Amino acid sequence: MAEASWTNKDKTSALEKPKSNRLKFIAGGVILIAALAFLVINAMSGNTQLYKTVDEFYADKTRLVGRDLRVAGWVVGDSIQYTQVDALNSRLEFDVVDDLSNPGQALHIVVLNEPKPDLLQHEAQALVEGRADSNGVFQANPGGLMLKCPTRYEEMESEV
Repeated sequence: MAEASWTNKDKTSALEKPKSNRLKFIAGGVILIAALAFLVINAMSGNTQLYKTVDEFYADKTRLVGRDLRVAGWVVGDSIQYTQVDALNSRLEFDVVDDLSNPGQALHIVVLNEPKPDLLQHEAQALVEGRADSNGVFQANPGGLMLKCPTRYEEMESEV
C-alpha cells in the first residue's frame, strides 16, 4: 500500500481560524453613519426658516438680508397699495409694524402676482414668508402672505 502524506507549504495550521474582518466592518459602519449624519444636517440647514418680528429684523438686518424669513407684524392701513399691472401681473404693497400705537420702524412688504386678500386691512395681523433685500424691501414668496383679521375673531359677550 502506498502511503499518502500531506504537507502544508504555507506553514500555517489547517485548524487555525482565518483573520477577522471585524475592523473593516467597524470602519465601514463609522463611515456610513458619518455620511448619513452629514446628509441629514446639510438637508436640515438648507430648509430652516427664521421667525422674526419687525424690530428683530432691523436689529439684525445685515445678517438677515437675503435669508429666507418669516416676519410677523401689524398692517398699517394707510400704506396698502394694490396695482393691477396687466391681466397676469399685479403688485401688492403695504407696511407692517410691531406696535400700531407706537410704530417705530416699518417693514415694506411687496407681494407680486397674488390677488388682494379680503382680510388685508388696517390692524390685520400679517405673517409673511420671503426675503429682504439690502434696501429693506421684503419680497414675499408666492403664497407666502397669511393674514388674521382681529375683527373676525372677537370674543362673544357672556350672557349673565
